[in-house]
Amino acid sequence: MSADVSRVINIHFGEVALKGGNRSSFENLLISNIGSALAQFGKFSVRKTESRLVVTPKGEFDEVSVRKALSNVFGIEFFSISLSTKADVEDLKKAVLSHSSSLSGKSIRVETKRSDKRFPLTSQRINEIIGAALVDAGCSVDLENPEETVFIEVLSDRALISLERVRGPGGLPVGCSGKVLSLLSGGIDSPVSSWMMLKRGCDVDFLHVHPFADNKEAVDSKIMKLAKALRAYSPSNRPVRLFVVPYNEFYKKSIAMDQKSELVVFRRFIIRLANGLAKKHGYRGLVTGDSLGQVASQTLGNLYATNEASEMPVFRPLIGFNKQEIVDLAKKVGTYDLSIEEYKDCCSLVAYKNPSTNVKLEIAKKIEDEIKIDEVVEKTLEQVEVVEL
Repeated sequence: MSADVSRVINIHFGEVALKGGNRSSFENLLISNIGSALAQFGKFSVRKTESRLVVTPKGEFDEVSVRKALSNVFGIEFFSISLSTKADVEDLKKAVLSHSSSLSGKSIRVETKRSDKRFPLTSQRINEIIGAALVDAGCSVDLENPEETVFIEVLSDRALISLERVRGPGGLPVGCSGKVLSLLSGGIDSPVSSWMMLKRGCDVDFLHVHPFADNKEAVDSKIMKLAKALRAYSPSNRPVRLFVVPYNEFYKKSIAMDQKSELVVFRRFIIRLANGLAKKHGYRGLVTGDSLGQVASQTLGNLYATNEASEMPVFRPLIGFNKQEIVDLAKKVGTYDLSIEEYKDCCSLVAYKNPSTNVKLEIAKKIEDEIKIDEVVEKTLEQVEVVEL
């Protein structure tokens, strides 16, 4: 590789580009998050230029690890590991032909975009010149279904060349939208809803209420694996916490409770716990994996009865999703296989065979008065253990 050609990472963002007057704050946070994601793989510098970020490595780096890390950074629309060369057609040609051995015999298409419209050649003319050079090197042209596409981006000072476009997760940079507390169960839905709030730029911590005798069993279970899988989407320089707590105080009171209403009262109990933690730690909302009508506790009537127990906003990003859509997202996120591992969850233990699909609010409140719910919540909060992820 000549002195005028270097390897860089060319990063494009989507929503961040639409942020108007405060766009720079989003860009700076994205740069910080990218730096955090790449820190373990070496030294990199990041600069903003012409509606993209160009990351320059200080030395060699592991491309596979870097691709994986950047694929988890919210705010990135797509990226490519590219060759950077002079913004000159002859230099472009030489740099592209340096790939000719890997392209020879394949059908190709050249796709050029000019950020700098002052460049003397049109995008189409660049396509023709570079395409002709590649044909001379043993390639064929297929504009509809090529085996390889050569992407060229002409900037004001450099030209970037790549043979790939790796999709990022999109969304907003984690940290731009405030802190929320996600109610994490051992099922499929709540990890996905947590991921969706991360995608909207939230810092997400987790609360798990478990049926074990002590918190250690929960910490040693798949819940920790799920929390760590989601933690991979948060920058390493931002703290993430998992709160674990047993539900034994509620269980003692539930024995004499009306079973048809127990599940809604239990969910109100968890919401109350989450509110207590939210006030103490500064969360601006709660997150649940509810999908309207999926199960008895998620009917409109029961969601209304559950929601009433919260002083904080309750966000339900999966509310309009069906189960298959949630499963597909869980597989994409990487939590599905963990979620289907066997686990004894509280919700399954309190679920009556035929629970009411419309628990009246006054009935739920009457039961809470009878069991002195405020005392139950207070005693439970005293047993909370915090795990730093």
